[in-house]
Amino acid sequence: MNDNSPAVTDAALVQRLLAGEPDAFEVLVKRYHLPMQRVAAAIVGQGEAEEAVQEAWMAVMRHLGGFRGDSSLKTWLFTIVSNEAKSRLRKARREVPLDGVGDDGSPQLFSDRFDATGHWRTAPPLWDQDSPEGLLSFEDFRRCLEKVIERLPENQRAAMAMCDMDGLPLDEICNILGVSASNVRVLIHRARLKVYAMVEHYEETGTC
Repeated sequence: MNDNSPAVTDAALVQRLLAGEPDAFEVLVKRYHLPMQRVAAAIVGQGEAEEAVQEAWMAVMRHLGGFRGDSSLKTWLFTIVSNEAKSRLRKARREVPLDGVGDDGSPQLFSDRFDATGHWRTAPPLWDQDSPEGLLSFEDFRRCLEKVIERLPENQRAAMAMCDMDGLPLDEICNILGVSASNVRVLIHRARLKVYAMVEHYEETGTC
């Protein structure tokens, strides 16, 4: 069986690491390095992300013996890399506020765009990606999407990445970012709203 197969559980990998198996850490890194890099990049930027992840892996090895399984291994890893990224961000500049979001914030502000589950009520139309024009448009669209995501506040980027790209449940995102459930919902909705606005604008104008 492939060591990186989903059938090899995180718990089994932890036990192998604690037993000193030399290849277990390599398997763990292959499974989680890229997701951890996405989380770090969402907080501190792409330029600092790799170093943040490397420091996080060192912290993982130092503290692995203390992992008790109170949260999932993924949440534990994401918390470590998130803390490292936040530390680097604080060193680089002053602490960034949560975009003015309070505990009483409500995603119902955007109910015209999203339903109660956070999905679009009406998705934007799609162009024909099989046509040459569609393929060219896709590259332009991707660049526009990258730009709008880069401009999001750090916690909005991180929350959306963990929710929409890594599929973490809301409570785990709350623990990683250290904010309330209502804050996380607003952060995700605000990020999605900005992405949606870019998609609408691109569909209408063909430009960012």
